[in-house]
Amino acid sequence: MSQASIKVKQYTPEISLKLVKNKEEEKFTDYQSLMDFDVASRPWRETLAHSFKTDKQLGKVFNNINPVEDEVYKVIATRITPYIAQLMDKDDQACPIRIQYVPEQNEMDVAPQEMGDQLGEDNMMPDGTSIVHRYPNRVLFLVHNICGAYCRHCTRKRMVSDPLNVISMDRIRKSVEYLREHPEVQDVLLSGGDPLLLTDDKLDQILSMIREARPDLKILRIGSRLPAQLPTRITPELCQVLVKNRVTLLNTQVNHPKEITPLFVERMAMLRNSGIMLGNQSVLIKGVNDSVEVMSELVMELISKGIRPYYVYSMDPAPGNSKFQVSYERMLEIYHGIRGWVSGPAIPTFIVDGIGGLGKMPVQPEYVSKQEIDGETKLIATNFEGRTADMTFLLGQ
Repeated sequence: MSQASIKVKQYTPEISLKLVKNKEEEKFTDYQSLMDFDVASRPWRETLAHSFKTDKQLGKVFNNINPVEDEVYKVIATRITPYIAQLMDKDDQACPIRIQYVPEQNEMDVAPQEMGDQLGEDNMMPDGTSIVHRYPNRVLFLVHNICGAYCRHCTRKRMVSDPLNVISMDRIRKSVEYLREHPEVQDVLLSGGDPLLLTDDKLDQILSMIREARPDLKILRIGSRLPAQLPTRITPELCQVLVKNRVTLLNTQVNHPKEITPLFVERMAMLRNSGIMLGNQSVLIKGVNDSVEVMSELVMELISKGIRPYYVYSMDPAPGNSKFQVSYERMLEIYHGIRGWVSGPAIPTFIVDGIGGLGKMPVQPEYVSKQEIDGETKLIATNFEGRTADMTFLLGQ
């Protein structure tokens, strides 16, 4: 399955797809040249322009990069920022950062449950808009279809990196009008693609349009992985835009403790000091964070930096994602293994996003359950250590 096989509407691309241009055409020739690249001192768009886009480019810098066919890039493009590349192990294919970003040929192995729009987003998108209206009082507002770096486990492979599926300003205006006409919507989440890949001016324009149409919105959120892929995107100017438009919360995606670098912590603190609440939505990925030890360290590191672990998702059934899938049983084991052993505020909600548009549903072990014991109905509570107590009095009379 490839993007080339997906029929999409063509819209006028009023938001430029080429936000950056590498004037120097500088290429990394070896591992040392990559590690000498000073991300912190460069403008974020300049750094983005030096991203890796093919397995051949990666193979010049890293060892043990497997070649892939061009068809892989039709499913989803490759883009790896120099910042992300510097976090990768030079040799180890099992590096948790490499797993998330380096393209592999087995991404073309598509399971039956991975065909099409399994989460039903397209069917919940009002005509002409880029809004997904799944829940009564909140909507997903897609403002871009390009990302700073392309996760191999992306849930929206059907649209991201596809030049024919650009989200035009016409669609965005119609989406804003939809919000104006639906006062029951009180929570808007900007997503994509990645909203923070837009320039400050363009992002300010869209946020201002939303606030003008709906000044009564209680929550205006942004979902972006760019803070974890290129922390220098967070600047004082961006913070001003977010504060001006009363952005409530920014959720990012950190999947492994290795991604919590000093630069990431510094720039996220800039957001936090501006009054923006911070959250994290991880994805459970085989070989990356599917252990109690890694997940425990991840959530405790996040909360210690003022970032609330919000969700941990099971792998969405997008094309080729089965290679990353963690079983339901393992998901329960990890949840059980961290609850009671890490701080309460650090415990995220483990989520399955139901196919067919069912939405997000929590998954957790059953700590309190009704049981038939000696012919009587009992309510038995089991704590994180496995100790039990009879709580039948809560059943009432």
